Amino acid sequence: MGKYIAEPYKAASPDVMVIGQTMQAFLENVQADLIRDILKKQGIEDIDAEKWYPHQLWMDILKSIEESFEGSGSQSAFVAFGRKVVEKAVMPPEMNSIPIVLNALHAIHHMNLQNAPEDEGFIIEEVDDKHYLVYENTPNPTDAIYGYIWGICARFREEGQDFMVEIVPNPKPDEQPGTVYKVTWG
Repeated sequence: MGKYIAEPYKAASPDVMVIGQTMQAFLENVQADLIRDILKKQGIEDIDAEKWYPHQLWMDILKSIEESFEGSGSQSAFVAFGRKVVEKAVMPPEMNSIPIVLNALHAIHHMNLQNAPEDEGFIIEEVDDKHYLVYENTPNPTDAIYGYIWGICARFREEGQDFMVEIVPNPKPDEQPGTVYKVTWG
């Protein structure tokens, strides 16, 4: 990543589209009732999983959610959304461990968007075999990405493994812009 720096809640261009399946996960999480009114205000009654929607519309919905909740309400909604996306995602059988899925994040991001810049997404740095840094350069809410990474760890950890996801200061902001998540497990 280097040229494109994502801005919160701002699609990279009017041509970027998001697949409805991603949006549906928001309606199927524990905060769904609180979110339906916001979707209605944006003119969305039903979301077709196979339809492509303007990414900026989705960013506007997420921004409205953040503005509508008091205190940490948006934080819990976004984390629940991120976790639900991973729980509902159909994954091929070879996607069966934390490192494999983390290393696929950039490709997964681009499978759910059309016309997004190549520099938008994720870079993964392996610190050691059970300690990764995830550099995220997307317009999505940080709490949603946190929940998404948390969901990956919960779904793909080995039985009995503990894990931790933390937001940490970016050690390379000039090289790799965005938020950094420290992911450890074992």
